[in-house]
Amino acid sequence: MLNYAFSVPRAGTITSISAYFSVTAALSLIGSSVTVNAQLFSSSTPNNTFTAIPGASVNLPPLTGVISLGQTLNNIVSGLSIPVTPQTRLLLVLSATSSGISLANVVEGYASAGISIS
Repeated sequence: MLNYAFSVPRAGTITSISAYFSVTAALSLIGSSVTVNAQLFSSSTPNNTFTAIPGASVNLPPLTGVISLGQTLNNIVSGLSIPVTPQTRLLLVLSATSSGISLANVVEGYASAGISIS
């Protein structure tokens, strides 16, 4: 499956986003760190063209040092007030950025997230 977007069934307001990441392969990040970010995108047309929603992102705590299999990261951003209309498609994209000595790091894992729409 290439597309995990979902359609909003009614008008509402996005008020918070939570994200979770679990590491599935141990790694060593000595002198480096990797930050996982979850960014919400939308397609209001609706079609398959998505645009990042400003302010609708969650940075998870950075991974540093020796990372064990099963280590988890999570965070929540709240206080959002992002209106959505019926049939707007939402897509959450996770990415990772590196800093430090080695910028070519691979982090394997799985993610989940939740979006509060009032």
